Amino acid sequence: MKSEKLIKKGGKNKSIFDSLLEIGCNAAILMVIFLALGINARVIIRYTFGFPINWVIDVSTILQVFLTFIAAAWLLREEGHISIDIVLSFLRPRSRFFLQIINSIICILICAFITIYGTIETWSSWKAGLYLNMPLEPPKWTVLIIIPLGSLFLFLQFIRRTKDFLKRYRSCINENK
Repeated sequence: MKSEKLIKKGGKNKSIFDSLLEIGCNAAILMVIFLALGINARVIIRYTFGFPINWVIDVSTILQVFLTFIAAAWLLREEGHISIDIVLSFLRPRSRFFLQIINSIICILICAFITIYGTIETWSSWKAGLYLNMPLEPPKWTVLIIIPLGSLFLFLQFIRRTKDFLKRYRSCINENK
């Protein structure tokens, strides 16, 4: 049995990690809905009643950072990122999988760096008691924390992706024998 704990749901085996990715995706959807409603409400209230609700801008700015990092690993799992694959489309499967393995390894290294550096920055801003320079003045670490957390999830998903491409690459080698 695999080392990751599995949850039986809807006839499919889902890992806890996959469940967390789904939660992140759903949270990002809710954030987008809140952003749309909040900004529209701000505009309507400003022009109807003559006063703005300024906190909407601060919350919108923070939510944009959060939704980017909270949904990125789910989007990668679904292979939903935009990519220019014109070169890949002309390659044989083996060469394509090889390049995707290289790409994923580079991304693993980048995500590891961002996770480590983001954790250091988040910890430093918490220890220093820093606040963001915006009207709501939230503690800086409360916004920064999503960067290493989201990058960690991306790191783990890129590892899974690399393993999948390695399996596909090896199956191409076995087919040629």
